[in-house]
Amino acid sequence: MDENPYAAPQTDLVDAQAPRELPDWSPGLLNLLGWLCLISALGSVVLLAFIFLGDFVGLESASRVADWLGLAVMLLGSYLSLRLKGFAEARFAAGGLAWPTWLVILAGVVTQAMLMLVDDQALAKLGWELGSYLALMVGYGAVTVWLAVRLLKVQNVYPVFRVMAWLLLVGGVMMATVLLVMVALLPLLASSVAMALVFFQGARDMTGRA
Repeated sequence: MDENPYAAPQTDLVDAQAPRELPDWSPGLLNLLGWLCLISALGSVVLLAFIFLGDFVGLESASRVADWLGLAVMLLGSYLSLRLKGFAEARFAAGGLAWPTWLVILAGVVTQAMLMLVDDQALAKLGWELGSYLALMVGYGAVTVWLAVRLLKVQNVYPVFRVMAWLLLVGGVMMATVLLVMVALLPLLASSVAMALVFFQGARDMTGRA
């Protein structure tokens, strides 16, 4: 026999991207989640417009709309974060996502509650309200970075999954600096679009396997 024990195997390696069994998921559900991600991103853009009209133009009605629209976008984003966690665990055997995901959701809930309950004038001057808000932004950014790092550690994922995680990381770092909170909205919005593409890719995987 002239077999070389150190030679590379001649058989085909198992495709690391081979779809796993996903009994609790369907192409229809994943496509729906993808569209909800796009709606969330669009809602965030509309929210920014109402915030501008309320804070800088002085339309009181726009500020009230911004408060309730912000609550709706936050709740939708929280739901999508949980669905992403579930999909990553089912499709890629991801681990360690529970704590950072729930902390990001908690930070979002507290932030939205503070924005709705604390007067804008109180946040515009030095005081405990402003200090609490800035500390909350630092914490929000930190847990977003933690979630992004955990997502980056997931193996054998779609390329767009990595893009989503990197966008979250950049947005979280910017948010944690406080000074770049407004700029952080750009990568965070882009991460919502990338999340939609993750769900759409998952739907295509399942459709191709059916």
